[in-house]
Amino acid sequence: MGDFSTYLSLFLFLFAGLIIWIAGIELAKTTDTLDSRFKLGDALGGLILLGIATTLPEIAILIAASLSGQYTIILGNLIGGISVQTLAIVIFDFTLKGKRPLSYLAGSKILCFEAIFVIFMTLVSIFGMRLPRNLNFHYFSPISVILIVAWVGGLYLLNRARKRSELYQAEKDAQPGRMHHERRSQENHVFYAKKKTSYVIWIFALASLATLIAGVMLEKTGSSVANHFGIGAGLFAGTIMALVTALPEISTGIESILIKDNQLAISDIFGGNSLMPALFIVADLISKKPILPISQKSDIVFAVLGVALTLVYAISLVVKPKKRYFRLGADSIVVIIIYAIGLFVLSRIG
Repeated sequence: MGDFSTYLSLFLFLFAGLIIWIAGIELAKTTDTLDSRFKLGDALGGLILLGIATTLPEIAILIAASLSGQYTIILGNLIGGISVQTLAIVIFDFTLKGKRPLSYLAGSKILCFEAIFVIFMTLVSIFGMRLPRNLNFHYFSPISVILIVAWVGGLYLLNRARKRSELYQAEKDAQPGRMHHERRSQENHVFYAKKKTSYVIWIFALASLATLIAGVMLEKTGSSVANHFGIGAGLFAGTIMALVTALPEISTGIESILIKDNQLAISDIFGGNSLMPALFIVADLISKKPILPISQKSDIVFAVLGVALTLVYAISLVVKPKKRYFRLGADSIVVIIIYAIGLFVLSRIG
């Protein structure tokens, strides 16, 4: 019976991952369509709504794990997800055609600022992990409050910066694609090109609901799957579960690369990563206790790993390496090596 329940959990976990992949892609497409039609990205409130919409799988897992007291899953998924999603840029780089690496073709100052924003949010999270557990403000960790304020403030500053054309300057032979304020319009998603806005909203709502349900299913079955393979819940959440919830971003990012929106592919990854730490305030509210101080050594390793991977690309966006090796830029190869070292360290500390 135990074996049957384990295999059932594994099947449900994979099925939930498939739902998140399919629904997440539709969610991304409808979000971009609604963004284009309502000009949501031109306002701070719109940016916040778009950021939350594209991070629904992580939010669903966070809520389910908070209600069930699975705090290691919360930390692993949010902090580990930063490094996994940054690793997705390697896939984008490999997908790219031509002689130049992705960081060269997409390289601009605005992307470097977005990378610095991710690094800042992650470093503040590390500081929150080191605070005493009894230090709280009405159930909230003071760092959780700082993180949500910093995220909103960072979005405001980035939105102002994105309106300055000089920050988008790239090499003459670069192919950055459209700027952020020229986000994917509905003509890129042929399925929605001639559909009414009400229809798009219904698809958005259904995709959101499916994503939330699948996210809860992932959390409920994840622990059983992790135990079956002898993996700690936090490590499983920061690697396998984070990879599953990142599938929509990977799929839509590859689509961006194929239509030569190279800059947006990286920007969407950095945008999602900057939101992850800000979600700890939701976990604190539901759990009625600060979550960051409950962290373990593995969570700190995940955070440092996320900072290291993002820093590599931040530097590369300034240096702009021209050569590719095995269809990858030197930065992507370094990222793979660092992530492999990180996984080795995580395996050693359990």
